[in-house]
Amino acid sequence: MKKVILFSTMLFIVCAVNAQTEFFVPTPTMEQKLNMSRMMMNNYIVSCINVAKSDGMTAEEFGKKCGEVFVPVWDEDTGFEQIVNYMLNYWAWLADDVQIIEQSNEKVVITVPHIYPLLENQSVFVDVSFEEFLTYINVVHVTLFNHFDVGFNMTWGEEGLKTEISK
Repeated sequence: MKKVILFSTMLFIVCAVNAQTEFFVPTPTMEQKLNMSRMMMNNYIVSCINVAKSDGMTAEEFGKKCGEVFVPVWDEDTGFEQIVNYMLNYWAWLADDVQIIEQSNEKVVITVPHIYPLLENQSVFVDVSFEEFLTYINVVHVTLFNHFDVGFNMTWGEEGLKTEISK
């Protein structure tokens, strides 16, 4: 009987020791961190659109509501130049390639070839379409920038996303 208890105890200890998983903290590169941050931010936006849709709102209605939330955060004296610089920074952080294809004191046109490749390729992710994603982003900015009398429009085409900002 002592042998059975001793054997069972030893077997229990060996199993317990071997069952321990060794965890480690990964060391991603800066590029991996950036790509993961982009993906997470886009996934959060898509998740929020999904929740809004389940509450009966469209991506457009949700975008307008979010744009209205952001208006008080901006300086009341925000002008055309600050908005253009904001959008250039916004796209520079979220896209690999940003180009200014037209600029004047009255209008700036920016192109971005890809903004969310996963959704672009799948066309639908967690019940949100790429079109709804673009609609949301467009309406947030239209709502916000209209408050400052600055025109804003985004369109998706062969060259990617075209963003037009005008006085």
